[in-house]
Amino acid sequence: MNRASKTAEYSITREENSKFQSSTTMETKKTVLAILALCLLCAAVTESIPVSRTGELRCQCITTERKPIHPKHIKNIEMIPKGPHCKNVEVIATLTSGDDICLEPTAPWVKRIIDKILASSKAPLPVAAL
Repeated sequence: MNRASKTAEYSITREENSKFQSSTTMETKKTVLAILALCLLCAAVTESIPVSRTGELRCQCITTERKPIHPKHIKNIEMIPKGPHCKNVEVIATLTSGDDICLEPTAPWVKRIIDKILASSKAPLPVAAL
C-alpha cells in the first residue's frame, strides 16, 4: 500500500470513530436526561401523595375554622394530641361533602362537640335483661 491510501484509510477510520463517539455521547446525554426526568417525576409524584396523618412529622392544620359548623354537616372528627410533630392540639373534621377542615380546638362550640363525643364514648353499655 502506498502512503496516500494509508492516509485516506486512516482519515476514514478517524471520521467513523468521530461519528461513533458523537453518537455515543448523544445517546449518553439522552439517557442521562431521561433518568433525570424520571427522578424528577418520581419526586413530584411522591411529594403530592399524602402520608397518613399519624405518620406526619409536622402540623396538619395551617389555619383553623372558628365559625360554628352545624353537626349535621360533620361526618367524622379526628383529634390529634400535641406532640413532637406539632405543638398544637389539632381537631380535623371530615364534612359530609368529603372535605377535611381544621377546627379551632379552643373555640367553645368545638369544645362542646368534643365533650359530647368523649361523654358518649364513656357511657356505660346497656346491660342485657337476664
